[in-house]
Amino acid sequence: MNELVEKNAEYVVDIIDNGYEGEGIAKIGDRVIFIPNCIKGERVKIKVLKVSNSVCYGKLIEIYKKSKYRVDYDCKTYEKCGGCNLRHVDYKKTLEMKELAVKTTLKKELKREVEIEDVIRYE
Repeated sequence: MNELVEKNAEYVVDIIDNGYEGEGIAKIGDRVIFIPNCIKGERVKIKVLKVSNSVCYGKLIEIYKKSKYRVDYDCKTYEKCGGCNLRHVDYKKTLEMKELAVKTTLKKELKREVEIEDVIRYE
C-alpha cells in the first residue's frame, strides 16, 4: 500500500540503504525516496522535493541518529557544489560502498555473481 507522499512535506525516515551514487534510500509505505548526504542506518528529517510515479527525491534537514561512518567534510562548498558525493562518509566505508555498487551493477546486468578485486585506495 502506497502512503501519500507530498511534495514540500517533511518526514522523519530511516535510511535503509545507499544507492549507486551514495545517496540515502528511505521508504514511506512502498514509496522509495532518494536523499543525498545520508548514510544507511541513520534516522533523519527530510523535505520531499520531487514526487514522481515511481520514486521521490528529498533533501536532508536534520539528523536524529548519526551513522558511525559519518565524518565532517573538509570542503566549504560540498553541500552546494555536487562535484563529489561521499565526503560525509568515512573513506574506508566509501571504498566498501563503491565496491558494493560495482558488484550490484554487474550482477544486475550479467545476471550472475561476479568476483572483483579490492578497490584501490588513494593515498
